[in-house]
Amino acid sequence: MTDSSQNSDSPATRPRDRYQLKQPDQDDAYRSPWSRKEQLGVKLFALVWLLTCRWTPGPANFWRLLVLRIFGCRITGRPYVASSARIRVPWQLEMHDRACLGDGAEVYNLGECILRAHCTVAQHGYLCGGSHDLSVRALPLIVAPIDIGEHAFLGAKAFVMPGVTIGEGVVVGAASVVVRDAAPWTIVVGNPANPVGTRKFKD
Repeated sequence: MTDSSQNSDSPATRPRDRYQLKQPDQDDAYRSPWSRKEQLGVKLFALVWLLTCRWTPGPANFWRLLVLRIFGCRITGRPYVASSARIRVPWQLEMHDRACLGDGAEVYNLGECILRAHCTVAQHGYLCGGSHDLSVRALPLIVAPIDIGEHAFLGAKAFVMPGVTIGEGVVVGAASVVVRDAAPWTIVVGNPANPVGTRKFKD
């Protein structure tokens, strides 16, 4: 079982309750809310990944994990990251044993992102950890954490919105858009994704 932070039964733990302004005093839509150090780190990681990881075959996963660790990714056990996966901010990513980022999966983790043990983000899945406050002219950047529970499975091209917690064992249908927390062991599909059943094992 995952820890109590993944229990989203309480109405006080809606995704929007987890939103935070990246820069509270951002007053210009054209001024980056990121520090120079953060901007440099993101660009340097993207370049290093392109040159040293993007072309590597599947069995070179150990090397890709090493590069991620160097850039601050918190890794436990032996997760898997496809060479074509895209990670925006490696030091805001935490991956547990046997978590998987499939081909073309993207972690746009402007906020913290946790991939718990044995979860899978299938090909071209998208974890979106940021947005903008469209009610303000300066369009300030909003960031929020994403938490993918143990044994969860996100189908191809699934899209997870900022602040969402995917509970343990959840199945997200292909191309679904998850805008709210998904309760453990449910199956959610559609746009917006809604529960359609309960996940059960035959064995």
